[in-house]
Amino acid sequence: MSNLSPISSNARKLHLLLASTMTVMAGATLAPALPGMQAAFAALPQSEFWVKMTMSLPGLMIALCAPFAGMLLDKPYKKVMLISAMLLYAATGVIGYLSPDSLWTILASRAALGVAVAFIMVGCTTLAGHYFQGPKLAGYMGLQAAFGGFGGVVFLYSAGLLADIEWHYVFTIYLLALLIVPGVLLFINEPEKTGAPPTKQGIPAQSELNKASLVTCYVLAGCEILVLYGITLNLPFMLQFLALGSPSETGFMLSFFLLAMSLCSLGYGKLSARFSIAAIHFTGWTMIGLGLVAVSLFETEATLLASLTLVGIGLGVIRPNLIFWLFSFTPLHLRGKMIGGITTCFFLGQFISPILMEPVVQLYGELSGYKALFLIIGILSLLTTGGLGLRYFARQKFTAKASTP
Repeated sequence: MSNLSPISSNARKLHLLLASTMTVMAGATLAPALPGMQAAFAALPQSEFWVKMTMSLPGLMIALCAPFAGMLLDKPYKKVMLISAMLLYAATGVIGYLSPDSLWTILASRAALGVAVAFIMVGCTTLAGHYFQGPKLAGYMGLQAAFGGFGGVVFLYSAGLLADIEWHYVFTIYLLALLIVPGVLLFINEPEKTGAPPTKQGIPAQSELNKASLVTCYVLAGCEILVLYGITLNLPFMLQFLALGSPSETGFMLSFFLLAMSLCSLGYGKLSARFSIAAIHFTGWTMIGLGLVAVSLFETEATLLASLTLVGIGLGVIRPNLIFWLFSFTPLHLRGKMIGGITTCFFLGQFISPILMEPVVQLYGELSGYKALFLIIGILSLLTTGGLGLRYFARQKFTAKASTP
């Protein structure tokens, strides 16, 4: 890997980043089309729930398949599995465009899409763990989160424009994966074998994993995705009640939110060199909580954009921070397995988000239900901040350089 020319190395990094953006399209891209899809299937019982499940069902399949993908990706042929997953992604993603009259066909295709995303998400992050170390890894994690966010901005805004024409046109966006496959084929290389599992002199052995940090890391991953999908699933419907909910307006609001995430993720490498993992997570969750409370209180486009920006900044720093933290105490030869585990947590959160949140909306009804939902999530986020503060401040200095919490 060190023998790569600067041009080949940069091309490899670029195409790995581009491949990672495919995971963003798996769910959030459908958000602007949800109201139109619901109208199309309004005759079905519980149509709003099942329409929301088209966005969340891939999360269940990713959660179920990610550990299996992680174990396979700790073995050779990582590149072959990544390319195969991207081809499956394009083939299953476009089915919603080809079969717009059957919600059940769409749901089945979304389940298959989740299998593909599991291998893409785990594959890209595992490969990055082989290619980069130390500060370069922190910088890459920031870039990966930023690319995902910037991709989300483009995909969501494009989805909003397409949904203004016909809701099912949104599914054509998944074909963009085919444009990235040739570059992955040319520039992504199979990592060199690392030999026997390292010991104390190199990377810690499996028995030396910090289990408390691992559990905390996994729990926070689930909490983060609940926040992200709580917004992308429910904001479009809240905006409808505020007369701000055309597909293009929804796409703009959500893409603006992801832009804030991306810009903050882009600077994560420099941020991690100055502050500890603990400090970054504490600050990020504080901003998320305050921003969500603000979303529940305001009703104009400008104030909602400002509130979403605050949430986006918080999410933008904690996603790369979480992966960098995980890698900081995970042996190289186990990173596929551990990334599979955290991916399961991310997407279990995605799957259960409508199941947990819909009863709140139904209890309070219409606009009040969505406002109550964001208020509750905001308060829980601030409680998460309090828990992090108690744990982190008891164990390390706030201004210490980045290290394992």
